[in-house]
Amino acid sequence: MLRTVRLYGSLARDFGPSFKLDVRSLAEACLALGSQIPGFRRAIEEGRFRVTCGASRGKGLRLGEDQITFGLPKGDLHIVPVASAAKSGGIGKIIVGTLIAAATWFVGGPMWLVGMGASLALTGVASLLTPKKKTEKERRSYMFDGGNNTSDQGGCVPVPIGRCMLTGITISAGVTTDYGNGLPTARI
Repeated sequence: MLRTVRLYGSLARDFGPSFKLDVRSLAEACLALGSQIPGFRRAIEEGRFRVTCGASRGKGLRLGEDQITFGLPKGDLHIVPVASAAKSGGIGKIIVGTLIAAATWFVGGPMWLVGMGASLALTGVASLLTPKKKTEKERRSYMFDGGNNTSDQGGCVPVPIGRCMLTGITISAGVTTDYGNGLPTARI
């Protein structure tokens, strides 16, 4: 389907504001632009973006990370860069809170507004001092031998039909301690 891919901000400045492409998904659009425009792929990999499919960048279907290969409906594709500081907002809260408190203090406004500005500034300081959440690496279980025979909760269970060669999926497992001969023995 022929659609217009519109770029905004630094992307529009560096690579151009719009392109007409015959693409069905965001992944196809980025692949097409990345193969034709030098530097576009690196800019996409290093940046953060908000992507919308619709008539304007404010209205339409907002795409998440899990919808990159999603077949899109009719409409333009809007790729808008998002500032990296917009995620935490700590510096912005400090600046806005300080301005509110100082302006209210000098103008002689109500004290609750001074308190609100100071509270907003302290919230920004706290968000900057709070450590960021570290992503935890997947821990593998070596309790059972063989192929990958573990699955996450909610995963599908295969139903083999005919003759198949496959590994089993552990649905439930437990470890108990038995005192049969007076000494603890672990059973798996």
